[in-house]
Amino acid sequence: MTHAPAAPGQEIVVPGSTSNLGPGFDALSVAVDVDLRVRIDAVGQAPSAGPGGALTLEGQVPASGENRIATAFAAAAEAFGDPAPSVRATVASDIPMRAGLGSSAAATIAGLRLYELLTGPRDPETLLEIATRIEGHPDNAAAALLGGITLSCQREDGGITALAWSWPADLLFVIGTPEAELETAFARQVLAPDIARADAIFNLQRALLLVRALESSRYDLLREALRDRWHQPARAQYVPGLPEALAIDHPSVLGAYLSGAGPSLALVAAPGRHEEAADQLRQIYDRLDLSATVRILAARPPVARSL
Repeated sequence: MTHAPAAPGQEIVVPGSTSNLGPGFDALSVAVDVDLRVRIDAVGQAPSAGPGGALTLEGQVPASGENRIATAFAAAAEAFGDPAPSVRATVASDIPMRAGLGSSAAATIAGLRLYELLTGPRDPETLLEIATRIEGHPDNAAAALLGGITLSCQREDGGITALAWSWPADLLFVIGTPEAELETAFARQVLAPDIARADAIFNLQRALLLVRALESSRYDLLREALRDRWHQPARAQYVPGLPEALAIDHPSVLGAYLSGAGPSLALVAAPGRHEEAADQLRQIYDRLDLSATVRILAARPPVARSL
């Protein structure tokens, strides 16, 4: 295929994300303005041996354990088969690791986009399918790839349908991240294998209510629409401050939920009252004598509408 070669100085920027949004487990996610960046420092003149080329990553890369950028780059090379030149790149990230803000999914999408930059444009649906195989679920990866608020659906044929649209610009997120990490794999292991019918109905009703409340600017419905019975109760004992955040009753806070698998807590702030909402969250961490970073984050606009 004809493709302009990648050059030193080019940068890939992938957003973090806040997912589940209460009842939307493994389905809803929002891209937010914290980023992972991969800057190309050097590119080989010709494809190196093997379809995956040779990838060297410097900067903020894991000192141990899996590097999802490298994993995704290799997975793309295997899936598409086009030789990639050797490349050296530097990684920098504002997304906290293992915090429920999509750091793993952002790294996965960065690896796929790096391969794409070196070898030519790829079908976005295929990229999301590869990311889902790596991540185990599509929600954060869809937001990292498409931007905006995304709804992901895993089809029975193995494909992914993902829709993206704009999160209301006047609604900011207040997200508190304590100085603790929570492995997503562990956070999924604590979930019950089966869901009671009443709980399934409870979450289905609120997930649909959430989408419609956002579409119609019925922000008065968000507190109820963000409630969950599937995953937050099981994870509460591992997430400091979650019961207190869910119980906040203050006009600056439209609703609260566990961001991803945690331990980050997320509030949806009333328009123009995000600083007050941030104070509510800081007070929780102060009462628990926990060090935490509280971020006020806007949603990223969608870069694509659907897959």
